[in-house]
Amino acid sequence: MRGWLSWAERSLNWADRSLSWAERIDALNRLAARLARWALLLMLALGTWNVVGRYVGLAVGRNLSSNALIEGQWHLFDLMVLLALGYALQTDDHVRVDVLQSRWSPRRQGRVELAATLGLLLPFVLVVLITSVAPTLRSWQLWEVSPDPGGLPRYWVKSLIPLGFLLLGLQGVAQAIRLLHGRPPTSHDHGGEG
Repeated sequence: MRGWLSWAERSLNWADRSLSWAERIDALNRLAARLARWALLLMLALGTWNVVGRYVGLAVGRNLSSNALIEGQWHLFDLMVLLALGYALQTDDHVRVDVLQSRWSPRRQGRVELAATLGLLLPFVLVVLITSVAPTLRSWQLWEVSPDPGGLPRYWVKSLIPLGFLLLGLQGVAQAIRLLHGRPPTSHDHGGEG
């Protein structure tokens, strides 16, 4: 009996610790989503300036836009999309086909979700991480810059690929932890992030 109690205590401790890690991963992806929101606002402001500046520049006879401003808009878009990947999974805001799933019991939905997370999502994330790290490191070694005149550095933007997919993979792990404990994989409550 004592051995069984010890095993049960260890199991409960593991469950508490793993769920605590899942909550930490959620918090990390909420932080990344906040940064993505700011990138969206900056991207919109920069895009507005690029359009307005083009026409005002023609009227005043000066170029008020540049390759750097245009590329800055692209870089902010990259930042927004890649930092929001994990948060989209966390809040179940990703594309999903629920034709069959809506007819299944919650238990079956959980099993299929766990199988898809472990068999599809996490291996895909791992492949992207493996294939993106070397080009990212190479870009940093070269201090890669845009080939366009007045363009921006590209090495930091390339770093967003492994970073974004790392955040997505971590969120997949958090989802799997919840599913293993019989809890819903996602937080539909958006945590005040709306």
